[in-house]
Amino acid sequence: SFGGFEFGYIFVSAQRRRGEMEEIMKASDVMKRLSSGEMISILKEIYSEKLDEQILRYKDAIQSFIDYFGDQDIMIISVPGKCEIGGNHTDHQRGRVLASAIQLDSIAIIAKQERYAKVIYNEMSINEIDTENIKYNEAKKGTMESLINGVLFGLNQKNYHIGGFNAYIECSIPRNVGLGSSANFDIMIGTIINHLYNEGQIENKYLVQIGRFATNTFYCKPSGLMNECVCCVGGFIKVDFKDFNSPDIYKLNIDFSNFDYTLCSVNSNLIRSDTTADYDAVPAEMIKVAHFFKKDVLREVSYDEFMKNYRIVRARVGDRPALRALHFFKEEERVLKQSEALERGDFDTFFKLVRESGNSAFKALQNIYPQGSTRCQNVGTAIVLSENFLGDDGVVKVNGGGFSGTILAFVKTSRLKDYVAYMDSILGKGSCHVIHTREQGAIRLL
Repeated sequence: SFGGFEFGYIFVSAQRRRGEMEEIMKASDVMKRLSSGEMISILKEIYSEKLDEQILRYKDAIQSFIDYFGDQDIMIISVPGKCEIGGNHTDHQRGRVLASAIQLDSIAIIAKQERYAKVIYNEMSINEIDTENIKYNEAKKGTMESLINGVLFGLNQKNYHIGGFNAYIECSIPRNVGLGSSANFDIMIGTIINHLYNEGQIENKYLVQIGRFATNTFYCKPSGLMNECVCCVGGFIKVDFKDFNSPDIYKLNIDFSNFDYTLCSVNSNLIRSDTTADYDAVPAEMIKVAHFFKKDVLREVSYDEFMKNYRIVRARVGDRPALRALHFFKEEERVLKQSEALERGDFDTFFKLVRESGNSAFKALQNIYPQGSTRCQNVGTAIVLSENFLGDDGVVKVNGGGFSGTILAFVKTSRLKDYVAYMDSILGKGSCHVIHTREQGAIRLL
């Protein structure tokens, strides 16, 4: 195991040194390098397919930067999204998770400017921020502006240098579907400040902690630490959050193609209502159970003690909190068994455990349907119809926080084309995406 965030830090530092050996260039000169093919080798390290499309994407982003800010000396940063393989809603209880960075990412074209931070995100202009007057604004909670403010405030509190910048960010990660778009954004802002003002020397563990602080305190979303961890560090990792300030990270060397299965993300395309109350209730109810045992989080409670007192627990706090706590304990155990199965190449056992995790989320965690939703149950529909279509040729589960968003599907490669077509026919064209895992976390490319 690579203790704390040391592995991720070593990896990102190596990437940073490679980038910082490059001469700082004007945006127009970088465009010429992209057109000549000089940057293909760099992009190949991140993207496994469709390099021509990536080159066009980078050129479009740089041109947009020039259109908004002029032809300045630039840096380029890439931050991945994430998918959660195991450990659904365990991180906020200091539990274990199994997750992977994915090749869907955001790229930022950035340049220094004095005092003010100006961000254009997928052509959307975010209000300019005065980096010398950072404070919490209740009216801005839940906005991207609040995340920028939160990251800058957190970095300043840690005595890191902050300052103004211009950034054009192009993000290929769909928002609000469980692939880490908000964590990707706060890690992106932290990484920008890291390279513009701190010579890339801020350790991953601080970027992750500050990202979570911004999400919890300024954005006002009570998420755990998993999303920021995966987006920042990268790779296919098992993380133990027992020590929340220094999680233990273990990297697994996994290639699903060796098992003849392909990982897919299926967007349920639910017209998203406000599910904050549903999401908030999960950690709140688990903590109620922990408090019954006079503990802060469930990780501090013994499973045997919990089961011994189950009748009293459900009487005191209710059935749903008790069921959600039971999910936590069993999911903790599954993460260990899943990683062990993958490392010994036992995909059948891994499959069985993923199916168990999905069933537990459906029955015990109950994060499939928003409260009171009867007409629109897209996530449940995607899961049930996927299982019906695939039979023994795949396994599916909810991805991320739940209630709306995506499911993950491990599909036998010989059935992949038919599965994609089937899910698109049910949920809409483009709903089903093949997911490629990514080794790199947040890195400076140039």
